[in-house]
Amino acid sequence: MTDVKEHVITRTLHEVVITPDHVQRSETEEFRRTKERLKADAHYRCWVCGATENLQVHHFGIEWSLANIADWDTVKAFCEEWDPYGYGRLLRNQPMNSPDDVRNMLVLCQEHHTGVDHADGGSGTGIHELTFPIWLVQKLARAGADPVPQAGETVELAEENVKKTESS
Repeated sequence: MTDVKEHVITRTLHEVVITPDHVQRSETEEFRRTKERLKADAHYRCWVCGATENLQVHHFGIEWSLANIADWDTVKAFCEEWDPYGYGRLLRNQPMNSPDDVRNMLVLCQEHHTGVDHADGGSGTGIHELTFPIWLVQKLARAGADPVPQAGETVELAEENVKKTESS
């Protein structure tokens, strides 16, 4: 078996999505209650890095702008399967019909939600900027081994950190 040497992957993603007509987004009462519940249940920190500053609440199962085409039974089943805070199991006997439902939420810091570091030409760190497996490795990699350059970090520094922490 031949080893593949460490390398940098640069990808340009061309994404085509038909976003149906929808009302202008505003913070709903349900969204406000959802944020308060996340705070009361001690989930108000970034799910990726644990940060407690610059937090945003992400609609992770179904995006708010795509709610008009959601199959709510399928969204509910997804939120019960991929259940980072346990609300999917806890509320499994209740119907789901809103993107602002607590089961559809993930608390993220700005960097891991919409973050982009333009210092190196526009690489992203947020879930809205990366493919899912690359975004997720920011949570799953060993401490100090994040292969996604973070805000203010150069590609070279990230590469150096990965080299220092990788297993043989």
